[in-house]
Order: sequence, then C-alpha cells, then structure tokens
Amino acid sequence: MSGAIEGIEGVRAVVWDFDGVLNRAGRPDKAGIFPWQAKVAAELGIDAAAMAQAVFGRDKAALFTGKDDVLDRIADWAEGAGVDLDPEDVLEIWFEADHDPDTELDRLLGLLAEAGIVQVILTNNEARRARWIAQDAGWAERVDAIFASGETGVMKPAAEAFVAVETALDMAPHEILLIDDTPRNVEAAEKRGWLGWDYQAGGAMALVQALMPLLLKAQE
Repeated sequence: MSGAIEGIEGVRAVVWDFDGVLNRAGRPDKAGIFPWQAKVAAELGIDAAAMAQAVFGRDKAALFTGKDDVLDRIADWAEGAGVDLDPEDVLEIWFEADHDPDTELDRLLGLLAEAGIVQVILTNNEARRARWIAQDAGWAERVDAIFASGETGVMKPAAEAFVAVETALDMAPHEILLIDDTPRNVEAAEKRGWLGWDYQAGGAMALVQALMPLLLKAQE
C-alpha cells in the first residue's frame, strides 16, 4: 500500500500488528511446512507437521483467546502419538525460530517514539508466545503496551479488541492508527473510526512516507 493517510496529523497512537509486520512471518514451503516446524522436526526428531496440525488444526480461537493452553495440546499430541518429548522444548525452538524482527520497522519505532507518538502492539497470539514476545524477546521495552488475544480474551477483528485499546489509551478512535497485514483487521478498525494501513511485506519505505507528518513532529 502507498499514498497518504487522511487525518494522519491528528494521530496520537500507532497500533502495530506483530506477525507479518514488526516480525517478518516465516512462510511455508511447497509442502506447507513452516520454517519453525522444520527446525522442530530437525532438532527433536518428530513429525512437526502432524504435531502442528493436531495443535492448531482445531478450535484455534480457544488457543488464541486463552481458553486452552498450547502446552496441554502438545502434550496430548505427544501422548497419542507415543512420542517422548518435553512440550516446553517445542515452544523454545518454535518461538526462537519464528522471531525475525524487521530492522527497518524497528528503526521507525524509534523515530515515532522521538516524535512523542504512543506505540502499542495488538496481536492475535496465544498467551505463552505473547509473554515470550514481551519478555524474552524484549518487545515490552520497545513499545508502551502489548495487547495479546491470549491474555485479553478477544481477537481482531472483533470490535472488543479495538475498544480495549481505546480504553487503555484513553483516546478517541480517530486518534489511533492501526498498521496490520490482514485486510479484515484494518477494515474493522476503520469501521470503528480508527485510521488504518494495510501493510504489505517489504513496505517499510511506503509506510515511512505515509507517516512523515508524524515523524516531523520530532523537529517541531
């Protein structure tokens, strides 16, 4: 996406999606295997694709809203498959392998902070990975707050996810900009009165240009 964002001058907060935006999401190969699954398979000697299907192939919403624990699902799969493993080993490999911050957007975070813009992350992630992102990966130190569905109990594009951010920031919808790589999330935010930016992989330069009115605030 490129071009100007109407109303950008009035934005006080930027809300970032995580996977696919701040974090470059790994893409599956021709067989549908994600990089983290390949690494889990190589290091633990298990059928990681079968495990992933068992863990994520059913009622994903229960995982991503904190109703189910991902460790329990991995343990259940291992028991049913007769595999001897520590579910926490799977998470450690997965989280590390799936963490690839976009360096250009990381620099943009710093520029926006210098301009006095509040920045938060709004992500659909299960609770254990959300805590890893915040604490182990250090994102809690880079942004003002992290709203993860596994902890809040609501997922984008539900209106409640956006309301929670508005309430926490004590800002009006038109003062908030969502940057997300999922069009339906952007559409839902705009329906509430937020500004939205449909981010596309490699689109850091176009985003910088669109955010220039905010970045110039640091020079005022």
